[in-house]
Amino acid sequence: MQAFKGRFLTALLLVFGLLGAQASRAELVATAEDTKVVYLTPLRNGLSSITLVWPIDRLAQDRVTALKAGLSSVVSGGTSSRSPYKIHEFLGLKGIRQNVSSSGRNLMLTVTAPDEVFPETLVHLENLLLEPEYSSGWYAREVQRITPGLSVRTREPENVLSEVAEFIEFEPDDARNDESGDEFRFGRPSQVILRSGNQEAERRAGKLIKKLPSAEAEWKFSFAKWAEALTGAEKRPFALPPGTIYYEDPETTEMLIQLVKAEEFENERDQIGANLLLNYIGAGQDSEMFRIIRQEMRASYDPGSDFIVMEKNRAIISLSATVEAVRWPEIYEEIRDIYENARSGNIESERLALKHEILNRRYVHNFFTAPAWGALQYLHEYPDGVRGDVRLPVFEALETASLTEVITNSDAHLPPLEDFLLVLIGGGMAPTEALKSKGYCALPENTPLSFCLDMLSNGEN
Repeated sequence: MQAFKGRFLTALLLVFGLLGAQASRAELVATAEDTKVVYLTPLRNGLSSITLVWPIDRLAQDRVTALKAGLSSVVSGGTSSRSPYKIHEFLGLKGIRQNVSSSGRNLMLTVTAPDEVFPETLVHLENLLLEPEYSSGWYAREVQRITPGLSVRTREPENVLSEVAEFIEFEPDDARNDESGDEFRFGRPSQVILRSGNQEAERRAGKLIKKLPSAEAEWKFSFAKWAEALTGAEKRPFALPPGTIYYEDPETTEMLIQLVKAEEFENERDQIGANLLLNYIGAGQDSEMFRIIRQEMRASYDPGSDFIVMEKNRAIISLSATVEAVRWPEIYEEIRDIYENARSGNIESERLALKHEILNRRYVHNFFTAPAWGALQYLHEYPDGVRGDVRLPVFEALETASLTEVITNSDAHLPPLEDFLLVLIGGGMAPTEALKSKGYCALPENTPLSFCLDMLSNGEN
């Protein structure tokens, strides 16, 4: 009997040891510094929100994907006292919304709830962050869910833009080389953005921050930042190579035509001018591309433009259309004509005024009703926190934009079309020698765009 007790005690200690080892494997994502808290204007839709921002130590695609999947798993995968099903049921009952995203070196969790239940929402968030329990299977599903598909398979403009953004943001040698585990804990955030007029919510938010564990030290992260500053290699140039990427897919009768440019602006006024002009060219049913390519030519169901702000005064701009494969050269030339016509200042002022009204209304609406979007605008302006009053110059530039100036200086706001990268995915004839003259890459089957982006950036054909 005594021997049995001894063996049982040994086994029990072994189990606890294994459990302790498993818990210790969880990587703590946190700052060692004080959390910077900012209180933005409350939302106007009866909701309150909190955005927690954690530092990303290494800008590699797999690292960012791992952190986002880990955070999504934490807020959905259960705690020691609540199953994932119970959490899902609670979120639906209370009207709570959770959003995980990233921007530059910032990983963000935005939690939104009706004003009346927001204090208990913060208690729920505290439990999630302090007692996370999720399986490796749950984490693996999250990784799969948030990993975008290859554009050569989907022929979707948004997948092209995702791959382009990845190329701009991340070093190619690091893009697929992450050694993260599948278990994370999220401690003290570097920043907190709170939008609530409820004093009890503010008190509970402060209590939450104090309870979250801090990182022991940030030597590794600090040294990396110091080394980058010393060598001038803080980040990759915000640029895409010009030229043409062509992926031939003889199995399809369609061709995706997409022109993409990474553009830096002198100031917010320049950015807003470019945004308005690009919207005039391709955004919505009153745009030039919709009017000509869809309505007059009956050539595409989805011609359009994208203006994706990546950080302060930097954006990816794009024009795209999916067309019948045999007609793609004709439609491409039409897109060129539409763009150059607008760039030369041949613009109807009334329609541009409508685009200005729509964009201004969208910015205001999003800022006061979409807290994740509003937090992103704040982080674009203050990635390391703010001292003093909060100002968002892009909103001021939009409100005071002179449409006469935008039209007069349209060629300064929009880059030459020759500076764009042309991406062709689908059937139809191959690009002409003229299109190949500024750089050309034929993309192999089931290969990411980065293969050709690297070649074109290095001057290879």
